Amino acid sequence: MWVFVILAALLVSHASAKTLTIGTGSRGGVYVALGYGICDAVEKSFREISCNVVRTKGSIDNLIGIAKGEFDLGVVQSDIQYHAVTGTGTFKNIGALPTVRSLFSAHPESLAVMTKKDSGIEGLADLPGQRVDIGKVMSGTNATMRLLFEAMGVPLTAFRDIATLDVKDQYDAICGRDVTITAYLAGHPNANIKKLVQLCDVTFVGVAGSVVDQLIASNPYYVKTHIPKTAYDGMDRDVPTIGLLATVMTSDKLDFVIAYALTKAVFENLEHVRSKHLSLRSLDPLVMARNGMTARRHSGAEKYLNEAGLLP
Repeated sequence: MWVFVILAALLVSHASAKTLTIGTGSRGGVYVALGYGICDAVEKSFREISCNVVRTKGSIDNLIGIAKGEFDLGVVQSDIQYHAVTGTGTFKNIGALPTVRSLFSAHPESLAVMTKKDSGIEGLADLPGQRVDIGKVMSGTNATMRLLFEAMGVPLTAFRDIATLDVKDQYDAICGRDVTITAYLAGHPNANIKKLVQLCDVTFVGVAGSVVDQLIASNPYYVKTHIPKTAYDGMDRDVPTIGLLATVMTSDKLDFVIAYALTKAVFENLEHVRSKHLSLRSLDPLVMARNGMTARRHSGAEKYLNEAGLLP
């Protein structure tokens, strides 16, 4: 209890009733739910801090908003974080953002590779020669599928057809057998995938083995993950796959005491955060503390996570 009293006193002197603003994502998405979970946890623990959730276009908007001082925090996909820190990929023309700092990670966004149950496709080795939807251009799904094929040593010319469909067009394409494989990178359970499972009789193709090891070795912002068997009707096992982590970012300008307090509030009210969305139910403190971070850790978050015994 004394820790909270001291923190409250420090917050009054350091923050002057600080209001935090967190950039999230689109309406109804997991990023927005995570933002509300973080804000609720912080406001529940510390009356000296208020917190506002802002809906945005996602990771890139959030990082740029943090760099410009428009947001105190932002939810950012781990690959976008990597490129922002290294000045590569999406940030090759913009340049690296040296002031961004990491706090902790959150839920995985796992690649779902799907096919009709009667397609005869049982594994990745069956994909060459098929009609494959790899997701719309510039999407996380598209980038991940291309990296997967590269790790498999399979060129795009090895497929009968490559489609780059928007999520809204997936249903007609796979159900109408215009493609035999479709893919989607998302937090699970996901409403679009649930529709495919229920109405289109699709099943999941596992993504595992040496191919995954090779992909992660070359792209360290990916992690091994799985689609849980509880996510969709008719599943009898977890499906191994790869994914990215949603991460919570800030800048080096965020006050040390504020960063410590909000990290403490989130980790000590994790059940409350988990309750905000089905995709957040599996939040694991060790994963949140250790995985998905390319940017330097904010010193305030690092202090709390060390005290909690969550860092190596």
